[in-house]
Amino acid sequence: MRYAFLCFPGFKYKAVTLSYDDDVIFDEKLVGILDEYGLKCTFNLNSGLFAEKEGGRMMTEEQAKKLFSGSVHEVAVHGVKHLSLAEFPAAIAAQDVLQDRVNLERIFGKVVDGMAYANGSYDDKVVEILRTCGIKYARTVVSTHKFDIPTDWLRLPATCHHGDPALGELTESFLADYPENTHYVRRIPKLFYLWGHAYEFNDRNEWEIIEEFARKVGKRDDVWYATNGEVYDYVKAFDSLVYSVSDAIVKNPTATDVYLNYYGKNVKIGAGETVNIGEV
Repeated sequence: MRYAFLCFPGFKYKAVTLSYDDDVIFDEKLVGILDEYGLKCTFNLNSGLFAEKEGGRMMTEEQAKKLFSGSVHEVAVHGVKHLSLAEFPAAIAAQDVLQDRVNLERIFGKVVDGMAYANGSYDDKVVEILRTCGIKYARTVVSTHKFDIPTDWLRLPATCHHGDPALGELTESFLADYPENTHYVRRIPKLFYLWGHAYEFNDRNEWEIIEEFARKVGKRDDVWYATNGEVYDYVKAFDSLVYSVSDAIVKNPTATDVYLNYYGKNVKIGAGETVNIGEV
């Protein structure tokens, strides 16, 4: 299996990431809950839909800047006008993506190269537009009910939406311990990817859903908490490892430390290092 040897940082086998859309004022309460339990989220923002003044459902640019600047959370593209990209000509779709990048990078002073598809709208044409626009990953609205490591990053599925009836069962399955015995048991890494909109918690009076999820999966020593972009960067660093023909020597050409469990042996390959696994 492609990621059979992958561990997350600290030799952990479980990771959690979240993705929430639309820059609504309820993001502030969501951030408070996530921060309390140590979870990280990618917030997908429509920079062309910021409110002109405070008091409505949408955040102003200043509110968004105050909430997300300097936080552990990530901001990402959601389209400057929240267009269903597959329904528009290529030039308009590209402009919706690029202008959102320009605005968000100006506001937050950092590279913004992740995304979620507005209304879940995309096709092969849109995927190629995103490649041209420098987007490295883009979340769909597809739920897999699985914990697989993504491979098609511009058609990125999630484990589930927070309103999915299977959320509780999936959470318990994710947290379940791996079997232990006297022989080597290969532990396949698991990624729980949750998505939604913070206004759904408010409008449906369902804040207890995310609070319960955060209580269960948060503050655990066996889980790595990361933004979408951090997961992408780490998996890509793993993908970049170079192995000798004998598999005994591994080179890490990236700037990211990578953790492996190689047939029962924990191996950390530091950024820029070459390691002889047989001698570790």
